[in-house]
Amino acid sequence: MYAFKLLAALSSVALFASAAPAKGPVKDCECDVSKAKLDIPSNQTVLVAPTTAPHYVAVGIGYQNYTCSAATSTYACVLFFRPPAPSLPSSTSRALLASQPSPPSKTRPTPSGRTPPPPSPTRRRSPLIGAAAGAGQLLGYHYFVTSPSGSGISPEWDFTSTGKNAGNAEAFVVGAKTGDLKAPTDPTVNVDWLMLSNAEGQLASQIFRVDTVNGQPPASCDPTTDTATLKVKYTAKYYLY
Repeated sequence: MYAFKLLAALSSVALFASAAPAKGPVKDCECDVSKAKLDIPSNQTVLVAPTTAPHYVAVGIGYQNYTCSAATSTYACVLFFRPPAPSLPSSTSRALLASQPSPPSKTRPTPSGRTPPPPSPTRRRSPLIGAAAGAGQLLGYHYFVTSPSGSGISPEWDFTSTGKNAGNAEAFVVGAKTGDLKAPTDPTVNVDWLMLSNAEGQLASQIFRVDTVNGQPPASCDPTTDTATLKVKYTAKYYLY
């Protein structure tokens, strides 16, 4: 669904003990977000703000990726795979990504009782938190993966190869949507606000996507002519609890 970079961040306020490289508690970064407040509309009950401070706050800039569904003639979100040769979506992201090495692939233990999903092509990973000048530190990467159930796709926030969590195989979270609110302003233009719970990983127990700008595809498409992946620019703010 996404292949995007996030260009500003405030990091975790919680302090954790040192962890072994392969597994352990998620560590904090440098900035204090203990006063950060998740501001959501009061006239709804779909999204419920936690009473505790977030671990991370991230502002993202990037793309929503869609393909035209032949069955419905509407756009559907898709995984965005890395092509065989490196390529970048724009000159802006090229400047940002040039200084960022691709994170190493990782192998995680499969929880008992769950059959691991079949292998998939290498994923395109774009910086979750920007490394451009003045944009804050790189916290990790954000992309879509096969859902823990083995069917469908789920969003993942991956800090396993960057910052203080580099080498910690548990510093990720796969989210499962628990709340979906139309954007309070221009919902046909701005993508929905979301609340997600932890489906796998130790990075966060809840994730919120709010303050979205743009990202919605056209209402319909023609599968006979609209065959290319549609990339729609958007921005959003992410709170990880």
